[in-house]
Parts: sequence; C-alpha cells; structure tokens
Amino acid sequence: MTEQKPIITFHVELQTDVSPGDLYATLADVNTHLTWAGKQAPYKGFRLLDMDAPAGQATVGTTWKSNGANSGNGSMTFHDESTVVQAGPGKAFGFDTESTLERRNGETWLCLFEHRYTIRPAEGGSIIVYNCDVFPKNYQPYWLFPTMRPMTRFMVHRAHRKHMQNLARLAAETAARAR
Repeated sequence: MTEQKPIITFHVELQTDVSPGDLYATLADVNTHLTWAGKQAPYKGFRLLDMDAPAGQATVGTTWKSNGANSGNGSMTFHDESTVVQAGPGKAFGFDTESTLERRNGETWLCLFEHRYTIRPAEGGSIIVYNCDVFPKNYQPYWLFPTMRPMTRFMVHRAHRKHMQNLARLAAETAARAR
C-alpha cells in the first residue's frame, strides 16, 4: 500500500446468490479475470485482452502480466504487472497493479492501482465489495482532473459493476459444474 492519498477510488458493491467460497474460488483464479473482465466485458474499449498468469488459486505473492484496451478506437492500451497482496479464502482478495497506459496521442501514463475485493455472507449468498484506489505516478491525465472525476467515476463504475455481475455468474456456473 502507498502512503499518499489516492486521486480517485472506484467502488462497486453487489449482492449475489453465490456462496462466499465459490465467489472467492473464481476471483482467486486470476485467469478467470480474462473471461469476466475481458471476453464478457460490456465495453470492448475497456477490457482485458490477454494474460500471462499461473494456473490455479493465487496466493499472496503470486504475480502475473496482462494487457488490455482502454479506448474504443484503440488509441490507448495498458500493460500491467500485478501482485497478490491479500488472499483470505471466502473473505478477501487484493492485488496491486503497476500499469503503463500507452497513449497514441499523448504521453505514456504510469499508475498504481490497488484492487481490493471483500466478500461477506448474506442471506442466500454473499455480498462482494470492490474498491480500487488510483495513484498516478508521472502525471494526472485529463479524465482525472477534478471537474472530470464525477464522469470518470460514473463510467468506470458502470463497467466495473458489469464485470462484477460477470464474475458472480461465472462463479455460479463453475460451482454448478463442480457439483
């Protein structure tokens, strides 16, 4: 974790009928992120494209690399290196991502994202909460200027909410196949 205050935090909370254990099992298998935040992403301009990650459940210290789209026209792509910093089966999963956003029409942006998922039991399933703190490293892009943050937060929230719904659906499908 960093010492400074994040420039923006993204937050999504979702109630699902999936058990905390099943939800965690899917979330901690980081290769599934390529499905629920990649292939099934609602916006093709904001999604994971490929990943180089170990198979199975990630634990604290597990690392992986990924690439993704960050614009509808292909003018921005990100290249990430992530490390698991929190792994509490059925309760919490967190990873930090050192991100490089290549911009065709602007300077490359360097950033740290601190992704934290908490899972708690709820009647009939669980509640999963996602928080992502954003820490720019070399400059503040226009979409994070104070006047633009509400719009950025709204747009990213919509995408992340859909990703969370995809995660819950994939966890339910995976659990059903295992039974």
